[in-house]
Amino acid sequence: MQIDEIFEIHQTAKSKGFYDSWTGSPEDILSKLALIHSEVSEVLEAYRKQKGAKAIQEEFADIFIRCYDLLVQLYDDDIIDTYDIDQVIRQKAAINNGRRYKHGTLI
Repeated sequence: MQIDEIFEIHQTAKSKGFYDSWTGSPEDILSKLALIHSEVSEVLEAYRKQKGAKAIQEEFADIFIRCYDLLVQLYDDDIIDTYDIDQVIRQKAAINNGRRYKHGTLI
C-alpha cells in the first residue's frame, strides 16, 4: 500500500468522527486496538457462517484499514518514529524466516 493511501485511510477515519474525542491517552489507544480485535472476530464469523471468500477478504481489509489508521495516528502523536510499515514488515519477516521451526516450541 502506498503511503498516500495509508494517510488517506487515516484522514477518512478522522473525517467520519473516529478521532473527535482523541486525546492520545492509553484508553484511546486501547479502544482502537479493541476495534482491530473486533475486526478479527468478524473474519472468524464470516468464515464460521460460510459467508464466502469476498466477505472474508472484506473483513481482512477492515483489519488492515484499522491498523493503518492507528499507525498514522501513533506517528502523529510521536509514539512511533516511522510509518514505513512496509519496511518494518520486511524486516520482521526476515527475522521470522531465521527463527527455528515453530520458534522452538513443542506446539
